[in-house]
Amino acid sequence: MSKLLDLLLRPETPDVQKELPRGRYELLRLSELYGEPFVLELKAVPYGRALELKEMPDVEMQTVLAGDDSGLWKSGELQERFGAATPAELARALLLPGEIKALAVAVEQLSGYRKAVLAPYAPQSVKQAVGDEIQKN
Repeated sequence: MSKLLDLLLRPETPDVQKELPRGRYELLRLSELYGEPFVLELKAVPYGRALELKEMPDVEMQTVLAGDDSGLWKSGELQERFGAATPAELARALLLPGEIKALAVAVEQLSGYRKAVLAPYAPQSVKQAVGDEIQKN
C-alpha cells in the first residue's frame, strides 16, 4: 500500500475537484458550414455534479451546459439573436439532437464515464510466463 500512497503524494497528482480534465472538440457540421474549425471547449464535471445531472429530466442537455468550459451557451448576445431565454434554449436552437448527445458523451468521457478506466493487472513476469507457456503449446 505504501507504493500507492507514495504515488498519490507526488506533486503531479491533481485534485480533480479543482483541476477538472478538459478537452477541445470540433463540431464537424458547423466547421463545414463556416469553412473553418468550430471548436468547443469542454470540461469534466465533478462527482457531486455528475450525480445531480443523472437525476435531471433533460440529462443530456444539462450535461452539455455543465461541461461548457467557455461559457458559449450563456452568451446574452447569442441568446438575444436567437430569441432564447435560457442557455438550454440557445443550445437547442443551434445544435442537432445527435450533436447534443455527442457533446454530452464527450463531457461524460472527460468525467471518467463511458470509457475504459480500469484494466486487469498482471505483473510483467506473469505475462511473460503465460506467453512462454502459450508458445510451448
